[in-house]
Amino acid sequence: MRGLSLRKGEREKERRLGNQLRALTLLVVLTPFLPFSPAQAQRTPEALARTITNILDDPDFAEAFWGVLIVNLDTEDTLYQRDPQKRFVPASTQKLVTTASALVLLGPEFRYTTRLYTEGAVREGALLGDLVIQGAGDPTLGSDRFGEEPLAVFRAWADSLRAAGITRIAGDIVGDDNVFDDTPYGLGWAWDDFVYGYGAETSGLTFQEGTIAMTVEGTRSGARARLVWDPLLTDYVTVENDSRTRRAGARVEEGYARELSTNHFTITTEVPANGADEEALAVHNPTRYTAHTLRLVLLARGIVVEGRAVDADDRLPPPRYDRMTSVASHVSPPLAAIVEETNQHSNNLYAEHLLRTLGARFYQGREEERGSIESGVEALAPILMEAGIDPETLQLVDGSGLSFMNRLTPQALVRLLTFMARHSDSAVREAFLASLPIGGESGTLAGRYRSGAARSNVQAKTGYINSARTLAGYVTTARGERLAFALLCNDYAVPTRRVNAAQDAVVEALARYAGRSRP
Repeated sequence: MRGLSLRKGEREKERRLGNQLRALTLLVVLTPFLPFSPAQAQRTPEALARTITNILDDPDFAEAFWGVLIVNLDTEDTLYQRDPQKRFVPASTQKLVTTASALVLLGPEFRYTTRLYTEGAVREGALLGDLVIQGAGDPTLGSDRFGEEPLAVFRAWADSLRAAGITRIAGDIVGDDNVFDDTPYGLGWAWDDFVYGYGAETSGLTFQEGTIAMTVEGTRSGARARLVWDPLLTDYVTVENDSRTRRAGARVEEGYARELSTNHFTITTEVPANGADEEALAVHNPTRYTAHTLRLVLLARGIVVEGRAVDADDRLPPPRYDRMTSVASHVSPPLAAIVEETNQHSNNLYAEHLLRTLGARFYQGREEERGSIESGVEALAPILMEAGIDPETLQLVDGSGLSFMNRLTPQALVRLLTFMARHSDSAVREAFLASLPIGGESGTLAGRYRSGAARSNVQAKTGYINSARTLAGYVTTARGERLAFALLCNDYAVPTRRVNAAQDAVVEALARYAGRSRP
């Protein structure tokens, strides 16, 4: 169950804000919006445009701003546009920029390698020095998303140490995260997101996506619930249990808090006597958390550790790997799989790591800025220009889209989608397309497009932060022509499900469109 609790992402945040995604049938989606029958609406470009305009101009959206661009990839004709060059808060559709750039610059087969080093001599089974973990920026270390039990890598490292004759470590377990800078969050992130997995700190060395997996289990009505957390009920965190068990069958009321810059959690969640709630909670300083967890695993495997778990930033001088011995390593899944996880489930941490990885590997500026958000944005600028996008027209302050300060245009998103759909490297192109959720089938679109022409047809990235609901991707028309589209809605005052329905109605109209762009 750990994998279900980690990084619930956009849908979890919507639920917390009272705007949970609901599966809507095609009838419910179309009936409030379409003034024409589907057959009439999709017969001509003019009728299609009228249909879309009626959807966007519904009185429910009187306070909202829509940015829309729909382009036929086969003919290059524009089927519909509304403020295509206006800048909007993109939410998680920004991940399209991050993942596309990562695939182009790094390649689908790129892998992270995290290395374990010994510093000092080994005598009579004792390492007379430190054990150092050199982070590579891998967001998947200790994640169970790819079929590996989280602690498996550290157990394997313990076996490698024993194979090298080491049964005691006289020094510390040191975590080195210096492949990235030390800025843990994007500019403008909301502080109340920081306790949850979707708002986890970014670090050049992270374990289990910088989270603990917390489970609140009901006991008897009126009593405190039971708390269990992984890994190892770690003492890296302290937990204050102010939870409560409600009557059987009652609704879960979540309550999770963490004091900023600490690892003290307060749990006020209320669960039914016959139920439980699972949540990924983000820890402070993932680097030290990684070292701490490795230390616990080594002790559990019979290797004595006399020192502490420390962050390399708290020690001088910095690690000198030319004076150390490599004893073990861990290789991540390929980038194609990481990008798929990023886009399918809107994984914020993965997107942030990808952006900083670009900044660490391709930035041409000052060395002290390497591995930062700013250096990542600079590194992906050539990809934007190759796609026909002027970077100066955008504002990118993170890799995930979690910040309200990001700005993208519908035109930029559609040009990026067009660029990737036509990319000359088939491996890059196919990895990008395969990463997108499919309507009614996978990822963040599994609960939408349950029926109709868009089901199993539309491939798109969703986006959501409060009052910004976005969708961008591809759909194939009834004539078999492929369209690229961006539907960005900002500052709406209705429940998010209402915006979902409007977006879905537009996409369904596109999927049913049987006309030609030109006579």
